[in-house]
Amino acid sequence: MLALKNLQQHFSGRGPLIHVVLDGWGIGEADETNAIFQANLPVMSRLTKDFPYTQLWTHGLHVGLPNEMDLGGSEVGHMTMGAGMIKEQGPTLIKKLIQSGEFFENPVLSRIIQNCLEHDTPLHLLGLLSNGNIHSHVDHTEAIIRHAFQAGIRRCYLHALLDGRDVGIQSALDFTEPFERLFSELKSQRTEIDYAFASGGGREVVTMDRDNNWKNIEAGWKIHVHGKSENRFPSIRNAIEHFRKLEPEIIDQDIPGFIIVRNGEAVGRIEDQHALIFTNFRGDRASEFSEAMLAEDFPHFVRTRPNVLFAGMTQYDQDNEIPPDFLAGTPEVDDPFGKRILEMGLKQFRLTETQKFAHVTFFYNGGYREPLDAAMENYHLIASDKIPSFAEQPGMKAGEISNKAVEFIRSGEYQYGLINIANADMVGHTGNFQAAIRAVEAADAALGKIVCAVEAVNGLLVVTADHGNADQMLISNKSGTLEVCTKHSLNPVPFLIYDPLYDGAYKLKPFGENCENNLSHVAATNFVLLGQAVPDDLAPALFAE
Repeated sequence: MLALKNLQQHFSGRGPLIHVVLDGWGIGEADETNAIFQANLPVMSRLTKDFPYTQLWTHGLHVGLPNEMDLGGSEVGHMTMGAGMIKEQGPTLIKKLIQSGEFFENPVLSRIIQNCLEHDTPLHLLGLLSNGNIHSHVDHTEAIIRHAFQAGIRRCYLHALLDGRDVGIQSALDFTEPFERLFSELKSQRTEIDYAFASGGGREVVTMDRDNNWKNIEAGWKIHVHGKSENRFPSIRNAIEHFRKLEPEIIDQDIPGFIIVRNGEAVGRIEDQHALIFTNFRGDRASEFSEAMLAEDFPHFVRTRPNVLFAGMTQYDQDNEIPPDFLAGTPEVDDPFGKRILEMGLKQFRLTETQKFAHVTFFYNGGYREPLDAAMENYHLIASDKIPSFAEQPGMKAGEISNKAVEFIRSGEYQYGLINIANADMVGHTGNFQAAIRAVEAADAALGKIVCAVEAVNGLLVVTADHGNADQMLISNKSGTLEVCTKHSLNPVPFLIYDPLYDGAYKLKPFGENCENNLSHVAATNFVLLGQAVPDDLAPALFAE
C-alpha cells in the first residue's frame, strides 16, 4: 500500500473531489427496525462492496458533546468535518460555564435579572423542553430558573416547545412534570412567587422553524407573546393529555400550540418591560423567532412588538448579530476546511436544499454563512418543499440536487464540492417507515447520477453521513414492544471513497467497537485526495498505514 506522502502524489492532478453527506444515513441492525436495510440501494451497495470503505462515529465525545451517549446532530457533524478536529460544542461549553458559576456572572444575564427586579416584571423562558442536547437541554433551563429564584425574581413563566424528535416520541410529560415539581418546591419556600408554564406546542408547529415558514413563527408569536389561542388549558399536563386523547398516535413535535389560563386569563403574556430568554443553544431553529422579537422592519406578518429585554442562550446568527445579547459563546473554528482550500486557490461549491443550507455553510465553516470570496465559492441553494411532513414527498429535492451537481462536476470549474442530501434525516424524523424507505432509495438514485459524473471526469468522490436516523426507525419501549423512533441514532455512519481508477493501492483504517474513527478525520482525508499536504493541526487521515 502507498504511504501517505505517496498518496498525495498519487491523487495530485485528479479532481474534482466531491464530498457527499447522506444526512441521517447510519449503519444499523439488519432487521425490521432499519429503513436503510429494507430499501433497495444498488449504488451504495456497489460502492461499499467494491471501493475503500470504513465507518465513523458521530456522537458524544467523538464530536465534542459533553456526554458519551449524546446523540450526534447535523450541526455538530458538519462542524466537526469542517474543523478537522474535535471541538467542544455549544452544550459542552454551557455545561462547563454553569458548573463553574461563570454562566451566572454573564453581564447580559445580570442585566436581565436587574430589569425584572427593578420593574417587578416577569422573566420568560422560551425553548425546547428536552434533554436531547441537539437544540437545548432542560438542565440549562432549570439552572436559570433556580438562579432567578435566588436573585429574588417574583414571577417566571416557561413557554415550552415540545420535542418528540430528539427524544422519545411521547415523552413530553417526562420533561414537564419535573418543572411542575420544581415550581412547587420553590413556592413552598416563598409563597408569594408565581413560577409556572405559560404556553406550549410542538416544535414542528410553532416557533422553531428554519425554512421561512413564517406561519409557524406567527403561531408561536400569538401564543407566547399575546397569550391568544383557541386551545386553552388549566395546565400543561391537561394540554398534552387532551391532544393525545384526540389523536393517540400524535408525536409531541406535532402537538398544536396552546396557552395556559388561570381565572380565564392567559398566565404569562410577554409584555413591555418583561425579559425573555430563548433557551435553545442551536441557531438554525431559533434565529427566525429572534428576528421577530428584534427587527424593526419586519415584513413576514403583522406584529405588535413589546419592548422586551431579549437574549438568546447563544448568538444564533453571527453574520447578522442576532440576537445582540446572549448568555454563552458558540464554538468557532479558526481555519475551517473551506477557508483553507480557498487560501490554496481551489474553487469550491456547496449544494443542498434549504433544510440543510446552514449545515453546508455556517456549520461546516465553523461560524460564517456567506462566502469569503464569491468568485471562488458558489453556495447554491434549492428551496425545500413547503409541506406539513416530508413523508408526503420523501424524494425531497434529491433529484434536483443531483442534476445541479452533475452540472457543476462537468463544468470543470471546481476542485471541491460539498453536497448534502437530506432525505434519510428529514423523512426519518417523521417516523414514517415506508416513506423513509422511499427517501433513502431516492437519495441512492441521486448518488448514482453523481457517481456517473465523477467517473466521466476521472474525479474522486467521498460519501459519508453526519449522523444516523433512518437506520433506526423503531426502538423497544419500556414494555419491550417496538415503537416509532424519530430521533437520531447512535450508530456509526459509512465512509467510502469512490475512485474510478482504483487499483487497490490504498485502503482505509478498519472500524471496530473500540475504534476512534470519527468525523474529525474527514478533513485530513480530503486534503490527501486533493493531492495536498495535511495541515499539522488536523486529526489524521483515514488511510491505513
